Amino acid sequence: MNVPEDQIDLILSKWLTNTASQEELLILENWADLCDENLEIFETFKIVANESTAEPILVNLEEKTNDIWEKALQKKTDSQRKWGIVFKYAASLFLLAALAMSVFYYQQLEKERGNEVVAEAPNYIVRENKPGQKTKIFLPDGSVAYLNSSSSIRYLSGFVGEERRVFLEGECFFEVAKDKSKPFIVESRSVETIALGTAFNVKAFEVEGEIRISLVEGEVSVNQLANTDNFLILKPGKELLLSPDSSTFLEQDFDLEDVIGWKEGKLVFTQANLQEVKLRLERWYGVQIDIRGKVPSNWKVTTVYENQSLKNVLTDLQYSRKFAYEIKHSNVTITF
Repeated sequence: MNVPEDQIDLILSKWLTNTASQEELLILENWADLCDENLEIFETFKIVANESTAEPILVNLEEKTNDIWEKALQKKTDSQRKWGIVFKYAASLFLLAALAMSVFYYQQLEKERGNEVVAEAPNYIVRENKPGQKTKIFLPDGSVAYLNSSSSIRYLSGFVGEERRVFLEGECFFEVAKDKSKPFIVESRSVETIALGTAFNVKAFEVEGEIRISLVEGEVSVNQLANTDNFLILKPGKELLLSPDSSTFLEQDFDLEDVIGWKEGKLVFTQANLQEVKLRLERWYGVQIDIRGKVPSNWKVTTVYENQSLKNVLTDLQYSRKFAYEIKHSNVTITF
Protein backbone atom coordinates (compact mmCIF):
# COMPACT_ATOMS: atom_id res chain seq x y z
CA MET A 1 0.00 0.00 0.00
CA ASN A 2 1.46 3.33 -1.11
CA VAL A 3 -0.04 6.03 1.09
CA PRO A 4 0.89 9.71 0.52
CA GLU A 5 2.92 11.23 3.36
CA ASP A 6 0.46 14.09 3.89
CA GLN A 7 -2.31 11.52 4.48
CA ILE A 8 -0.16 9.73 7.06
CA ASP A 9 0.51 13.11 8.72
CA LEU A 10 -3.22 13.72 9.02
CA ILE A 11 -4.00 10.24 10.32
CA LEU A 12 -1.20 10.43 12.91
CA SER A 13 -2.51 13.76 14.17
CA LYS A 14 -6.00 12.26 14.42
CA TRP A 15 -4.55 9.25 16.23
CA LEU A 16 -2.93 11.59 18.77
CA THR A 17 -6.28 13.28 19.48
CA ASN A 18 -8.27 10.00 19.48
CA THR A 19 -10.36 11.07 16.47
CA ALA A 20 -9.09 8.59 13.84
CA SER A 21 -11.67 6.24 12.32
CA GLN A 22 -11.22 2.47 12.27
CA GLU A 23 -10.42 2.64 8.56
CA GLU A 24 -7.73 5.28 9.19
CA LEU A 25 -6.24 3.21 12.02
CA LEU A 26 -6.03 0.22 9.66
CA ILE A 27 -4.24 2.39 7.06
CA LEU A 28 -1.80 3.51 9.76
CA GLU A 29 -1.09 -0.07 10.86
CA ASN A 30 -0.50 -1.22 7.27
CA TRP A 31 1.79 1.76 6.64
CA ALA A 32 3.83 0.97 9.76
CA ASP A 33 4.21 -2.66 8.60
CA LEU A 34 5.57 -1.65 5.18
CA CYS A 35 9.17 -1.25 6.37
CA ASP A 36 11.30 -0.96 9.49
CA GLU A 37 11.74 2.78 9.01
CA ASN A 38 7.97 3.39 9.07
CA LEU A 39 7.65 1.22 12.16
CA GLU A 40 10.47 3.11 13.90
CA ILE A 41 8.82 6.42 13.04
CA PHE A 42 5.50 5.29 14.48
CA GLU A 43 7.04 3.81 17.63
CA THR A 44 9.17 6.93 18.20
CA PHE A 45 6.13 9.16 17.75
CA LYS A 46 4.31 7.09 20.39
CA ILE A 47 7.20 7.67 22.81
CA VAL A 48 7.27 11.41 22.10
CA ALA A 49 3.49 11.74 22.41
CA ASN A 50 3.40 9.88 25.73
CA GLU A 51 6.48 11.55 27.19
CA SER A 52 5.71 12.47 30.81
CA THR A 53 7.09 15.33 32.86
CA ALA A 54 6.83 16.60 36.41
CA GLU A 55 4.38 19.20 35.12
CA PRO A 56 0.77 17.91 35.09
CA ILE A 57 0.13 19.47 31.67
CA LEU A 58 2.59 21.46 29.54
CA VAL A 59 1.27 23.93 26.98
CA ASN A 60 4.30 24.89 24.87
CA LEU A 61 4.35 22.12 22.27
CA GLU A 62 6.43 24.27 19.91
CA GLU A 63 9.29 24.31 22.42
CA LYS A 64 9.15 20.53 22.79
CA THR A 65 9.23 20.24 18.98
CA ASN A 66 12.36 22.39 18.83
CA ASP A 67 14.02 20.18 21.46
CA ILE A 68 13.23 17.07 19.41
CA TRP A 69 14.63 18.63 16.24
CA GLU A 70 17.80 19.78 18.03
CA LYS A 71 18.41 16.19 19.09
CA ALA A 72 18.10 15.11 15.48
CA LEU A 73 20.61 17.71 14.30
CA GLN A 74 23.22 16.34 16.70
CA LYS A 75 23.29 12.96 14.89
CA LYS A 76 26.33 12.65 12.63
CA THR A 77 26.93 9.04 11.48
CA ASP A 78 25.02 7.22 8.75
CA SER A 79 23.34 4.93 11.26
CA GLN A 80 22.34 7.89 13.39
CA ARG A 81 21.14 9.95 10.44
CA LYS A 82 18.14 7.67 10.06
CA TRP A 83 17.13 8.52 13.62
CA GLY A 84 17.50 12.19 12.76
CA ILE A 85 14.84 11.64 10.08
CA VAL A 86 12.66 9.87 12.63
CA PHE A 87 12.92 12.71 15.14
CA LYS A 88 12.31 15.31 12.44
CA TYR A 89 9.19 13.43 11.38
CA ALA A 90 7.97 13.23 14.97
CA ALA A 91 8.70 16.91 15.52
CA SER A 92 6.72 18.02 12.48
CA LEU A 93 3.85 15.78 13.48
CA PHE A 94 3.87 17.31 16.94
CA LEU A 95 3.21 20.74 15.46
CA LEU A 96 0.45 19.32 13.27
CA ALA A 97 -1.02 17.55 16.27
CA ALA A 98 -0.86 20.76 18.31
CA LEU A 99 -3.11 22.43 15.75
CA ALA A 100 -5.49 19.48 15.79
CA MET A 101 -5.50 19.45 19.59
CA SER A 102 -6.50 23.11 19.70
CA VAL A 103 -9.66 22.11 17.79
CA PHE A 104 -10.51 18.89 19.59
CA TYR A 105 -9.09 19.78 23.04
CA TYR A 106 -12.27 20.07 25.00
CA GLN A 107 -13.97 17.03 23.48
CA GLN A 108 -10.98 15.00 24.63
CA LEU A 109 -10.89 16.59 28.09
CA GLU A 110 -14.47 15.45 28.54
CA LYS A 111 -13.48 11.89 27.66
CA GLU A 112 -10.16 11.68 29.47
CA ARG A 113 -10.45 14.05 32.43
CA GLY A 114 -14.15 14.48 32.96
CA ASN A 115 -14.00 18.19 32.14
CA GLU A 116 -17.28 19.69 31.07
CA VAL A 117 -17.38 22.83 28.95
CA VAL A 118 -20.58 24.68 29.69
CA ALA A 119 -21.68 27.54 27.47
CA GLU A 120 -23.34 30.22 29.57
CA ALA A 121 -25.13 31.57 26.50
CA PRO A 122 -25.63 30.18 22.98
CA ASN A 123 -23.01 32.48 21.44
CA TYR A 124 -20.37 32.27 24.16
CA ILE A 125 -17.40 29.91 24.36
CA VAL A 126 -15.99 28.91 27.75
CA ARG A 127 -12.52 27.46 28.35
CA GLU A 128 -11.83 26.23 31.86
CA ASN A 129 -8.83 24.58 33.53
CA LYS A 130 -8.97 22.39 36.60
CA PRO A 131 -6.15 22.52 39.20
CA GLY A 132 -3.00 21.01 37.68
CA GLN A 133 -3.90 22.02 34.10
CA LYS A 134 -2.44 24.72 31.87
CA THR A 135 -3.54 25.25 28.28
CA LYS A 136 -2.66 27.31 25.23
CA ILE A 137 -5.79 28.62 23.51
CA PHE A 138 -6.01 30.13 20.03
CA LEU A 139 -8.67 32.85 20.01
CA PRO A 140 -10.84 33.66 16.95
CA ASP A 141 -8.85 36.80 16.02
CA GLY A 142 -5.45 35.08 16.05
CA SER A 143 -4.59 36.14 19.59
CA VAL A 144 -3.16 33.52 21.94
CA ALA A 145 -4.19 32.97 25.57
CA TYR A 146 -2.08 30.91 27.98
CA LEU A 147 -4.56 29.89 30.67
CA ASN A 148 -3.22 28.98 34.10
CA SER A 149 -4.52 26.33 36.48
CA SER A 150 -7.87 26.88 38.25
CA SER A 151 -8.73 29.57 35.69
CA SER A 152 -11.33 30.16 32.99
CA ILE A 153 -12.06 32.54 30.14
CA ARG A 154 -15.33 33.29 28.34
CA TYR A 155 -15.69 35.12 25.04
CA LEU A 156 -18.23 35.71 22.31
CA SER A 157 -17.95 33.23 19.45
CA GLY A 158 -16.06 34.82 16.55
CA PHE A 159 -15.61 38.06 18.52
CA VAL A 160 -18.65 39.50 16.73
CA GLY A 161 -19.36 43.15 17.40
CA GLU A 162 -17.17 46.22 17.83
CA GLU A 163 -14.81 44.78 20.46
CA ARG A 164 -12.94 41.61 21.41
CA ARG A 165 -13.99 41.14 25.03
CA VAL A 166 -12.72 38.26 27.18
CA PHE A 167 -14.02 37.56 30.68
CA LEU A 168 -11.32 36.11 32.94
CA GLU A 169 -11.43 34.32 36.25
CA GLY A 170 -7.99 33.40 37.57
CA GLU A 171 -4.78 34.01 35.60
CA CYS A 172 -3.96 34.24 31.91
CA PHE A 173 -1.15 35.57 29.71
CA PHE A 174 -2.36 37.18 26.46
CA GLU A 175 -0.52 37.70 23.18
CA VAL A 176 -2.91 40.02 21.37
CA ALA A 177 -3.23 40.22 17.58
CA LYS A 178 -3.31 43.82 16.33
CA ASP A 179 -6.63 45.22 15.12
CA LYS A 180 -6.98 49.00 15.58
CA SER A 181 -10.65 48.90 14.62
CA LYS A 182 -11.52 46.39 17.34
CA PRO A 183 -9.96 46.81 20.82
CA PHE A 184 -9.09 43.72 22.83
CA ILE A 185 -10.60 43.94 26.33
CA VAL A 186 -10.02 41.63 29.28
CA GLU A 187 -12.59 41.98 32.04
CA SER A 188 -11.28 40.53 35.30
CA ARG A 189 -13.47 41.03 38.34
CA SER A 190 -13.59 44.80 39.02
CA VAL A 191 -11.28 46.04 36.24
CA GLU A 192 -10.96 45.90 32.47
CA THR A 193 -7.71 45.97 30.49
CA ILE A 194 -7.84 47.45 26.98
CA ALA A 195 -5.20 46.70 24.34
CA LEU A 196 -4.80 46.82 20.55
CA GLY A 197 -1.76 44.59 20.07
CA THR A 198 0.41 43.68 23.02
CA ALA A 199 1.45 41.00 25.53
CA PHE A 200 0.41 41.12 29.16
CA ASN A 201 -0.46 38.96 32.15
CA VAL A 202 -3.61 39.29 34.23
CA LYS A 203 -3.81 37.63 37.65
CA ALA A 204 -7.18 37.97 39.36
CA PHE A 205 -7.90 34.94 41.54
CA GLU A 206 -10.94 35.59 43.74
CA VAL A 207 -9.42 33.70 46.66
CA GLU A 208 -6.28 35.88 46.69
CA GLY A 209 -8.17 39.16 46.58
CA GLU A 210 -5.61 41.31 44.78
CA ILE A 211 -5.50 41.96 41.03
CA ARG A 212 -2.19 42.21 39.15
CA ILE A 213 -1.92 43.32 35.52
CA SER A 214 1.66 43.13 34.22
CA LEU A 215 2.65 44.52 30.82
CA VAL A 216 5.44 42.76 28.91
CA GLU A 217 5.23 44.66 25.62
CA GLY A 218 3.01 47.25 23.94
CA GLU A 219 0.64 49.47 25.88
CA VAL A 220 -2.59 48.90 27.80
CA SER A 221 -5.15 51.04 29.54
CA VAL A 222 -6.65 49.69 32.76
CA ASN A 223 -10.01 51.01 33.97
CA GLN A 224 -12.03 50.36 37.11
CA LEU A 225 -15.52 49.23 36.12
CA ALA A 226 -17.26 50.91 39.06
CA ASN A 227 -15.37 54.19 38.54
CA THR A 228 -14.42 55.01 34.95
CA ASP A 229 -12.44 58.03 36.16
CA ASN A 230 -10.01 55.65 37.85
CA PHE A 231 -7.70 54.47 35.05
CA LEU A 232 -4.00 53.92 34.37
CA ILE A 233 -1.94 53.53 31.19
CA LEU A 234 0.83 50.96 31.59
CA LYS A 235 4.18 50.87 29.81
CA PRO A 236 6.33 47.71 29.37
CA GLY A 237 7.93 46.54 32.61
CA LYS A 238 5.21 48.11 34.74
CA GLU A 239 2.28 46.48 36.48
CA LEU A 240 -0.90 47.59 38.17
CA LEU A 241 -1.69 46.26 41.64
CA LEU A 242 -5.15 46.58 43.15
CA SER A 243 -5.38 45.25 46.70
CA PRO A 244 -8.70 43.96 48.09
CA ASP A 245 -8.85 46.64 50.80
CA SER A 246 -8.19 49.58 48.47
CA SER A 247 -9.75 51.15 45.40
CA THR A 248 -6.53 52.90 44.40
CA PHE A 249 -4.42 51.71 41.48
CA LEU A 250 -0.76 51.18 42.42
CA GLU A 251 1.82 51.19 39.61
CA GLN A 252 5.10 49.38 40.20
CA ASP A 253 7.96 47.51 38.50
CA PHE A 254 7.83 43.72 38.28
CA ASP A 255 10.18 40.80 37.79
CA LEU A 256 9.43 39.01 34.51
CA GLU A 257 10.17 35.50 35.81
CA ASP A 258 8.09 36.10 38.90
CA VAL A 259 5.06 37.11 36.83
CA ILE A 260 5.13 34.79 33.79
CA GLY A 261 7.44 32.00 34.92
CA TRP A 262 4.36 29.80 35.29
CA LYS A 263 3.86 29.96 31.49
CA GLU A 264 7.35 28.50 30.99
CA GLY A 265 6.84 25.68 33.50
CA LYS A 266 8.51 27.50 36.42
CA LEU A 267 7.03 27.60 39.90
CA VAL A 268 8.33 30.90 41.25
CA PHE A 269 8.08 32.08 44.87
CA THR A 270 9.20 35.54 45.95
CA GLN A 271 8.94 36.22 49.68
CA ALA A 272 5.86 34.00 49.68
CA ASN A 273 4.17 33.15 52.96
CA LEU A 274 2.80 29.68 53.70
CA GLN A 275 -0.74 30.53 52.61
CA GLU A 276 0.49 31.68 49.20
CA VAL A 277 2.69 28.59 48.83
CA LYS A 278 -0.26 26.38 49.76
CA LEU A 279 -2.57 27.96 47.18
CA ARG A 280 0.07 27.84 44.44
CA LEU A 281 0.95 24.18 45.09
CA GLU A 282 -2.73 23.21 45.13
CA ARG A 283 -3.33 24.86 41.75
CA TRP A 284 -0.04 23.68 40.23
CA TYR A 285 -0.33 19.99 41.15
CA GLY A 286 -4.09 19.57 41.54
CA VAL A 287 -3.97 18.57 45.23
CA GLN A 288 -5.57 19.58 48.53
CA ILE A 289 -3.17 20.64 51.31
CA ASP A 290 -3.98 20.50 55.03
CA ILE A 291 -1.64 22.47 57.34
CA ARG A 292 -1.31 21.42 60.97
CA GLY A 293 0.62 22.78 63.94
CA LYS A 294 1.94 26.26 64.68
CA VAL A 295 3.42 27.99 61.65
CA PRO A 296 6.44 30.26 62.39
CA SER A 297 5.52 33.94 61.99
CA ASN A 298 8.58 34.63 59.83
CA TRP A 299 7.87 31.79 57.36
CA LYS A 300 8.83 33.11 53.88
CA VAL A 301 10.08 31.41 50.72
CA THR A 302 12.05 32.80 47.76
CA THR A 303 12.97 30.13 45.22
CA VAL A 304 12.27 28.74 41.73
CA TYR A 305 11.31 25.17 40.82
CA GLU A 306 11.35 24.05 37.21
CA ASN A 307 9.75 20.77 36.11
CA GLN A 308 9.86 19.30 39.62
CA SER A 309 7.48 16.80 41.16
CA LEU A 310 5.43 17.75 44.21
CA LYS A 311 7.48 15.36 46.32
CA ASN A 312 10.74 17.03 45.25
CA VAL A 313 9.38 20.50 46.02
CA LEU A 314 8.11 19.52 49.47
CA THR A 315 11.34 17.69 50.28
CA ASP A 316 13.41 20.73 49.32
CA LEU A 317 11.22 23.08 51.38
CA GLN A 318 11.30 20.64 54.28
CA TYR A 319 15.08 20.92 54.71
CA SER A 320 15.04 24.68 55.26
CA ARG A 321 11.58 25.19 56.74
CA LYS A 322 11.52 22.27 59.21
CA PHE A 323 8.20 20.55 58.72
CA ALA A 324 6.94 17.04 58.01
CA TYR A 325 4.70 16.12 55.10
CA GLU A 326 2.65 13.18 53.90
CA ILE A 327 1.21 12.62 50.42
CA LYS A 328 -1.78 10.32 49.96
CA HIS A 329 -3.06 10.43 46.41
CA SER A 330 -4.31 14.03 45.92
CA ASN A 331 -4.26 14.91 49.62
CA VAL A 332 -1.20 16.42 51.31
CA THR A 333 -0.67 17.03 55.02
CA ILE A 334 2.02 19.47 56.23
CA THR A 335 2.79 19.36 59.95
CA PHE A 336 4.90 21.83 61.93
